[in-house]
Formats: sequence, C-alpha cells, structure tokens
Amino acid sequence: MDRRVFLLGVSMLAIGGISWFYFNSAMPVATSGMTEEQTSAFEQAEVVNTGMQNISGMVAGIGFFIALISVGLRRRKKGEAGKSITQKPAQT
Repeated sequence: MDRRVFLLGVSMLAIGGISWFYFNSAMPVATSGMTEEQTSAFEQAEVVNTGMQNISGMVAGIGFFIALISVGLRRRKKGEAGKSITQKPAQT
C-alpha cells in the first residue's frame, strides 16, 4: 500500500464529505411574497448550491476510489522482477 496515495484518497473523501454536508445545510430558503427578481435570485442560488453539492459528492467518490485502489498498490524492491519459477527436471 502506498501511503501517500492512500492519504490523498482519504483527504479527498473527507473534504468532499465535509463540503457536501456544508452545502446541504446551507440550502437557500424561499419566503412568501417574493418579487420576480427575488424568485429568480432564489432559483439561481438553489441551482448553484445543488451544483456545488454534486461536485463535492464527486470529489468524495473519487477520493474513495483512490483510497480503495491504493490498498492494492505495492512497492517493488529493487531487483525484484517477479517470482522466480523453478522447473522440475525432466524424467526419462
């Protein structure tokens, strides 16, 4: 396991998750009796907030996959090209 790649994945997962929870809690709220301009601004703010939630969810997902892939990575020692194969002598 390569620790740098693993830490990168975990940090991306944490940052994506925290920002997703922040954007989820900071959802704009509409009030009754809004003018046309206020309604338009509210809808635009809602679209931006939803987009930011999607982006932060993608960052968290990519971070999860990077951390998952890093578990399978191993560093090879110098001179280790692979396992040596020994063959049985031919019987005559």
